[in-house]
Amino acid sequence: DSSKEVENMTKFSIIVPVYQAQSSLDRCIKSLLRQTLSDIEIILVDDGSTDQSPSICDHYGAEDPRIQVIHKPNEGVSAARNDGLLAARGEWVIFCDSDDWMEPYACELLCQTGTEKHVDVVLGDIHLIQKERKIYNQFFAEEFVWRSRRRLDDLVAADIYQAYCPLPPSTSSIGYGGPWNKAVRRQFLLDHEIRFDTKLGGIFDDILYTAFLYANASGVAYVQRPVYNYVLNPSSVTRSYRPDTLAVNHRIFQAFSSFIHSHAPNKRWEQAYQAMVIRRLEESLRLYFFHPSNEMPRSTRLALLRKTIRTKPYFTALRTVEKRKLTSSQRKMVSLLRLHWMGGLWILYQLKVILKKI
Repeated sequence: DSSKEVENMTKFSIIVPVYQAQSSLDRCIKSLLRQTLSDIEIILVDDGSTDQSPSICDHYGAEDPRIQVIHKPNEGVSAARNDGLLAARGEWVIFCDSDDWMEPYACELLCQTGTEKHVDVVLGDIHLIQKERKIYNQFFAEEFVWRSRRRLDDLVAADIYQAYCPLPPSTSSIGYGGPWNKAVRRQFLLDHEIRFDTKLGGIFDDILYTAFLYANASGVAYVQRPVYNYVLNPSSVTRSYRPDTLAVNHRIFQAFSSFIHSHAPNKRWEQAYQAMVIRRLEESLRLYFFHPSNEMPRSTRLALLRKTIRTKPYFTALRTVEKRKLTSSQRKMVSLLRLHWMGGLWILYQLKVILKKI
């Protein structure tokens, strides 16, 4: 009986990738168990943790029938999210990171909005947690329900580089590509075969996932309430020394070029993409070229940087990017690189590090 089948379907699946998270996992799971929407399933995907995380997951799994635990070998956050998605049975799906937590009304609010507005994706605002401080992070100037292709394409542009946001809030915000404030119809994900790209090693994979959501959705709703608490982690993967940075960049650029080619042959996201390349280049200076852990002599690093910016897509982006859309430090970097003044860039970077320490 099909009505029985519908009754058995859970309203909401919350997927939590878990890796070495023993210090924050309790808080995260408790926030999910406190959801005002009780018709949920919580999928804890233990990604080969070697700390107490697996036993914490099993403890909660034994206590509440809504919790499903998956133990798997370590393959990274993208693969863990995909495995959770495969196991999900909910009408709606959302992801929660194990060091963060959700507001108690999050699932109910997102689910209710999505159902009432007949959309594929619903997103809310977040709080940024910096030590003891809670900072309200608003994504757009006003609430909306958008169905027009032009408007949804504007969301893709904002996701690729946030200065292209069509309705910018009065204060700056971060995390446009995050999967943790977006409830998505599971059937929509299945129909469009949307998954996390495991080749990206957990960097920009969420931005690419979100780009696929907006590019394929028939409708997106935004509610101006914080649904999620995002902990700012100074030692995260996006801040540590990466000797493979240039290879990571290459994979990111390939994935985004392929996405843009398949979803926008008219190059409508080209400018946002150029700005994203500049953002990655700036991050490469911090994570690789100028990082104190890089043991190459300065002259070798600067020669490699000089060689790198002569290759695509850096070369094109440095020449065609809309500078007014960039941050002030990115604009300075572009100006110096256009003049091939590597030494000046090095000095500027060292000054920045000294000033930060002061």
